[in-house]
Amino acid sequence: MEKSGSIKFLNQEIKKLEKIRNELQGECKHTETSVKFINSNNTPRIVCNECDKDIGYPDREKLSLFLTGR
Repeated sequence: MEKSGSIKFLNQEIKKLEKIRNELQGECKHTETSVKFINSNNTPRIVCNECDKDIGYPDREKLSLFLTGR
């Protein structure tokens, strides 16, 4: 298989996997969350511990706890 064919195949597989991930994250209740830095930016975000979905921004209290390591 030539390189362009391999890249097309990989891109199709990535799209399929992203669709499955989005479906699973949509079904998740997001009951346990943590504040984490996400790779795409340097802004702390609230992330579901089960499905790794980016839920939103932490409030001041959660951010303070995160930054102080408590």
